[in-house]
Amino acid sequence: MTDINWLHALQHYGNRLADMWPGKLAVGTGFSALLSLLGVDHVIFGIMLAALTGEMLSRIAVGCKRGRSLCRGLQRGLVRYTCYGLFLLMAVGVDISLRRALGFSLPVTDIFMLYLILTDCASIIGHLTWLGVNVPRPLRVLVMGSRERMEKTLESVVDDPSAPGPRGKE
Repeated sequence: MTDINWLHALQHYGNRLADMWPGKLAVGTGFSALLSLLGVDHVIFGIMLAALTGEMLSRIAVGCKRGRSLCRGLQRGLVRYTCYGLFLLMAVGVDISLRRALGFSLPVTDIFMLYLILTDCASIIGHLTWLGVNVPRPLRVLVMGSRERMEKTLESVVDDPSAPGPRGKE
């Protein structure tokens, strides 16, 4: 067995990264421009992707501990990425439609992404608890309470009996 030449390896991979940098920069700029065009908050979007990835990894860990296939966990995770993307596009469509109809913007997309973040965080906490990790009670209460408060607030806004329309009084 031979020793690794760390300086040579660092130089080699540094050069490879430098060669790929313009392409990565172009893709990142294009993606950022698309998010800006759609009116999606970059920070909330990044947190949503991190929460989704964390949920997928914790789900895979639970699946492996239960003796399930790694491919099954990855398959379910990729389906969730696809569904989140489609749901997010629908929320952006609603956001754009409301902006054009009302003349001002409502944070429909941001609220939807925050709901997905809280849902994924609750799922991560559940998976970690199942794996035997001691999740601090204040963190559990914070995530679960925030999710429940958001759901109740949205239900009260959507199901307001005093609002005009098909659900409320005319």
